[in-house]
Amino acid sequence: MARLLGKMLGWTAVWLAWLYGVVIAVFSGVVAAVAALPLVVIAYLVGAQMYGLFKLWRMYRILKVYPWRQQPDGVHADRRRSRGARAVFVLPNPDQPEKTESPEEHGGMFRIWDRVVRKGFDDELWYAGDPRFACVVARPGPKTLSYVAQPTAYDHRTSPRRKGLSPEARDRARAIGARVAD
Repeated sequence: MARLLGKMLGWTAVWLAWLYGVVIAVFSGVVAAVAALPLVVIAYLVGAQMYGLFKLWRMYRILKVYPWRQQPDGVHADRRRSRGARAVFVLPNPDQPEKTESPEEHGGMFRIWDRVVRKGFDDELWYAGDPRFACVVARPGPKTLSYVAQPTAYDHRTSPRRKGLSPEARDRARAIGARVAD
């Protein structure tokens, strides 16, 4: 968390310094269009660090509420895609262990676990959370900490989960900020 915060503050300082240089260049008559391009790139980098802090906050909330568990064969490589493999998590439903859930890792092109399964991950998976809502997943160690969630857990455009939840599962899901129907 300190590393992400430091990066965000550093990129913000670079952005402000560059902005100052662009303003001086505009007033001195130098072409500002070329000088303004790095402002966009640096603003994107600051936003990426802010998103990383947001994900860290969610992981922190999950780790406060749920214990770590081990799941053998908890991640598979879906190789049906044209551009490499994609990680598919298969975790047991806490209230009905015979059923499984598959939370998704968000991040666009920069999914950590897609690279891990392409390299042939065959160890057990560590996870903390409820796969019906959100989880923190990691290699044994814990290394490669990542955040995975169901699309319905936090998105207000979808309806929250209603069925198959025990009262304890509802309370824990609310404690991590997930949306649960009454």
